[in-house]
Amino acid sequence: MLKIAIVDDDKTALTISKGAVEQLLQSHGVAFSVDAFSSSKTFIMMAKDEKYQLVLLDIDIDEINGIEAGKIVKEDNPQTEIVFLSQREDLVFDTLCLHPFGFIRKSKLLQDFPSVMELYLQTHADSSSSSHRLVVTSKNGVVNVIIDEIVYIEGNKNYQTLFLRDGTSFDVRLSMGELEDKLRDKGFIRIHKGYLVNYLFIRKIVKVDVLLTNNKVLPLAVKRKDEIMEQYLTVSRSNKSVFL
Repeated sequence: MLKIAIVDDDKTALTISKGAVEQLLQSHGVAFSVDAFSSSKTFIMMAKDEKYQLVLLDIDIDEINGIEAGKIVKEDNPQTEIVFLSQREDLVFDTLCLHPFGFIRKSKLLQDFPSVMELYLQTHADSSSSSHRLVVTSKNGVVNVIIDEIVYIEGNKNYQTLFLRDGTSFDVRLSMGELEDKLRDKGFIRIHKGYLVNYLFIRKIVKVDVLLTNNKVLPLAVKRKDEIMEQYLTVSRSNKSVFL
């Protein structure tokens, strides 16, 4: 299920955008849900729970502008893709700090919209493929989990515990070393002998701790801090993260 949010305080543009999204995705046979918001504050509150995969976001909104709203949402959900909507084409460069997926001009909404959405669908067409999933045996049977939903893994003797973005967790019958081998090229970093972390959810690396985007604090292997920092920077650059 593709979860989409559209945020625009221009209710006419909001209605047009929502209708265009629904028509295009229906024509592609994509399972989806679309939530429309005329208030950026309401959207931000909802996004904490809904975990939208794609957000069409007006830049020039009253209350909290689109760029600031985008920063807040991506802080909690790094995988959320943002497409900015605006009639202020002079603001395009101001959005680059968020590495947006695309930009739709309101003056050319019906022309720009299909090409941006088609590109999004093509780019994410393989998101359910095996290369994006981890199949493991838990205490309750076989589990097929989307790798980008794993926030971190904690060592627990014979079992390792996987903590997911939705707050759930489960134990698997694999060693930490085996999990590290499986996930090393997927952006996971061994920050401590007992912790393997998805770089997407690292907010800050400090002296003795790693702070995650969900405010969880994990211990850092201090003697390996420089190595861990280099791993983090290498993975981030290879995945086109933006450094300011």
